[in-house]
Amino acid sequence: MFIKPSNMVLKKTKCWVTLEDLLPGSLFLYKGTLGLKTEYRTSEGAIEAFIVGSGEMFWGGIDTPEQQLRLRVRKVKLIIE
Repeated sequence: MFIKPSNMVLKKTKCWVTLEDLLPGSLFLYKGTLGLKTEYRTSEGAIEAFIVGSGEMFWGGIDTPEQQLRLRVRKVKLIIE
């Protein structure tokens, strides 16, 4: 089954969580940036989360893995209509 992008809608939830507590595979928003959390971590302990539009690793403007874990992000759901 092929799903057209026009049938997909991103819906912000009311749920804010730390990046650490967000389930792997989840989409999230942080200051207008759409990201995707993976189940992987770097050797320094940073969560490997990526910016959807560019593929760059998501850091949220912070400097350390410890700060990254505590970032509060908003969960986003992908709705297929």
